[in-house]
Amino acid sequence: MNDRTRELLDAAVRKQLDDHGRVLPPWRAYPQIERFSIGWRMGDGEWHLMVWWHWWESAPMNEAERIAYFQADEPPREWLDWVAHQIWPDVDFGETAYARLVEYGIGSVR
Repeated sequence: MNDRTRELLDAAVRKQLDDHGRVLPPWRAYPQIERFSIGWRMGDGEWHLMVWWHWWESAPMNEAERIAYFQADEPPREWLDWVAHQIWPDVDFGETAYARLVEYGIGSVR
């Protein structure tokens, strides 16, 4: 990543923190963009994911804090696999991920 991109990402993170106290999860920032839409790969959706990951990867959060972040803003069902990967990036456990999330009150049946 070049310096200019990093500066833009840092500024966007600061704005989200000032406006919301956190960087909004993608489904909250752009609820009109469906989970698997091309909108997450171009334009505003892509930029928001870049900002989100820049913040997420640099935020000093432990597992409990990462779980609490998603507990505070219940993800839609179609985002649960993504959420599990953000909390436990080194674990590939498919359907078991949903059960593990439910244990923490994330993704319960609605």
